[in-house]
Amino acid sequence: MKDARLRRVAAAVTSASVAVCRFCGRLRYELIPAAATFGLTTMSWWHHATGIGWTDHAGYGLATAATGALCWKGLEHKNTTAALAGLGGTVMSVDTWLGAALGPSVPSFMATGATMVGAYWAYGPWLVKTRHDRMNLQIKAAKNGSPPNSMGLNIDTPGVTGDSTEETALRRALVALGIPAQDVSRITYTETGWNCVVTLPPGKNTSAAVVIAKQKQLAANLDLPGALRLRVGERENQLLVQMQVRDPLTETIAWPGPAMTSCTEWLPLGLSPDGTPFGFHPLYNHVLVAGATDNGKSGVLNVILGNLVACQDAEVLLVDMKPGAVELGPWESCALALADTASRAKTLFDMVRQEIKERGELMSQWRRETGVPVRKWDPAKHGRPAWFIVIDELAELIRRAPDLAKELESLKQLARFAAIMFVEATQSPSAKVFGDSTDARQQYQVRIGLGVTEPTATNLIFGVGAHGEGWRLDLLNLPGKLMIASRDKAHKTPLERRAYYPTDEDIAATIAEYGGVSRDGALLEPTAPAGGPRGGGSGGGTPVPPAPGPTEPAARPRLRPVPTFPDGSRIPDNRLALWEALRKAGPGGLTLQEAVAQGIAGHRTSVQGPISQWVAKGWVDDSGVRGRAKVYVLTATEHAPAPIVPSLEKENTVAR
Repeated sequence: MKDARLRRVAAAVTSASVAVCRFCGRLRYELIPAAATFGLTTMSWWHHATGIGWTDHAGYGLATAATGALCWKGLEHKNTTAALAGLGGTVMSVDTWLGAALGPSVPSFMATGATMVGAYWAYGPWLVKTRHDRMNLQIKAAKNGSPPNSMGLNIDTPGVTGDSTEETALRRALVALGIPAQDVSRITYTETGWNCVVTLPPGKNTSAAVVIAKQKQLAANLDLPGALRLRVGERENQLLVQMQVRDPLTETIAWPGPAMTSCTEWLPLGLSPDGTPFGFHPLYNHVLVAGATDNGKSGVLNVILGNLVACQDAEVLLVDMKPGAVELGPWESCALALADTASRAKTLFDMVRQEIKERGELMSQWRRETGVPVRKWDPAKHGRPAWFIVIDELAELIRRAPDLAKELESLKQLARFAAIMFVEATQSPSAKVFGDSTDARQQYQVRIGLGVTEPTATNLIFGVGAHGEGWRLDLLNLPGKLMIASRDKAHKTPLERRAYYPTDEDIAATIAEYGGVSRDGALLEPTAPAGGPRGGGSGGGTPVPPAPGPTEPAARPRLRPVPTFPDGSRIPDNRLALWEALRKAGPGGLTLQEAVAQGIAGHRTSVQGPISQWVAKGWVDDSGVRGRAKVYVLTATEHAPAPIVPSLEKENTVAR
């Protein structure tokens, strides 16, 4: 009977001690060590009341020995953390062991007192420092008015108020974040939302970068409609706050078509939130276009290409590693060359390096003859057009040919003076894509970032720390939305913009207008005869030096005619063997089984598709039969003039 009464009393005391600990933890955290020590002691008394055996004593003894050993090893190895943890654990183990063994008694009270003193010995310095820091924050916040009554979680306390609802909400949201504002500039309202500048308390833990890292929490504390945008101001403790209530870039922006006739002009990419066009100068600038899948990378690339192919003083060279070159392949008739395999890409880069060498030698020779330094190749003065090497899916190219990463880095370092620029696009911006080196990334004078899924991708595109400075590509919520950084003053700060969207019809119309003909309306001409520097490709012509020019020091890439269909279009490489087999078969024709037997295709279905297309166009007759098989006879005999396109092979010799 006595034991049962004792158990009830011990249970009541334990329940009360738990309630006291909970109260202290919520409202008076200075009492937490005392409440915790007292609660631990009462629980040990309850253990004494319910009965304690030798196994329980063994458990207490084992805990005391283990914590004592931890303290000893911490002292032996001069590990302060381990020593203090072991000492604290030993004191608590002895306290609870005595309480469980003796119950409410003088030795137990003495052990509890010693434990409480030790707890405050460790807890006191931290408590004093925390209260001092919080008091400093309150003082700094009071510079703008009455400080809040509490710096805790209750953000509805009076005192943190502003001139408007938005300012009040912002001040209280920052207090709830633990970083009160020293000053908030008067909020400016725009057609799309509002913005202001917040001055934060000086210090590393209260800087603007810290607030930006907690942007989602701050937005939740604000509880205002709109999309929150933050970036660092002119000083480290200045926070630029923008709340976008209405998005002016929700509608797709139609591409108006090519707006350039020279690569020296400004290339328009799209519209800014205020409706003004934005873009960049392509000449002497390498360009990086990066973003996750389905965020508008292809649209941006097509806008750039559509403008470049309309320039009379520029040529494009294309590298597309996707099967069938589905992204850049349609532009082949407008290009000087197209590489769709790693080996062809390497050959194209060799061609580019040779062109850089030739242009450098010409500039050096002109300098020696005229005495006037020639530092950059000028397409308007020197005859040969600017080259733009457009690479789609840079990551795939590097995966297939890792050795090309260093070659690309080297070419980008050398090419700009020769008016040869690289426009590179990738859906997977990573360190590996840039050859595990930041040197390659630093060669891009224009960086265009579309939507990404991870903050680290933003820093890889725009540089270390860009995400914290407000270049939040992870917040771009629509395809075609982007941010652009360049040497242009307008591109120094992060601003959400949106690119034009060219439809398939827009692209087809541009290709039809500028594809396959030179800039003066004639078919592409073959290489000029010896006797002076020669132009390259459709925009070539004879380089005109500042003074009478010398002979060309090296060979030019060779231009050769290619096989064409009756309508003058180029026969793809994967269709050439079948077309030649039909031509050689003559009036006897060719069956699908015979085509397979000749090794033209692995299966009859591989040749059925193209032959059916040629039949529909009237180039092939399928009315005859041989046995039970249909015979296909080539009926077209007159061919349109074969266009001249650049070969990726270079002459071994050249006439001087």
